[in-house]
Amino acid sequence: MDTADLDAFIDEGLRRSIDRHYHPHIFIGMRRRLGTVEAISHLVRSGEIQSGFKKLEKLGLLDWSIEEAVVRFQEHFTKDDLECAQFRLACAKKKVL
Repeated sequence: MDTADLDAFIDEGLRRSIDRHYHPHIFIGMRRRLGTVEAISHLVRSGEIQSGFKKLEKLGLLDWSIEEAVVRFQEHFTKDDLECAQFRLACAKKKVL
């Protein structure tokens, strides 16, 4: 399955983050090693809220988070990935994090 649109979305999110002086080195390294989809799946399924998610929330960039990528590009992810991503985004909107 072609991931060009997903990759472009992630690249733009990274550009916006770096423009605001946030460099998500861990995600960038994981993406290089595992590929975009696998890196995102691994992070959204982890039991803890990632520090990057919290940082993006503070910067007003959740619309460019990997969780948002899962919601927008659902065809690349599992049902579990989607549920985890939606849960995190819902918690952020409710200010539960």
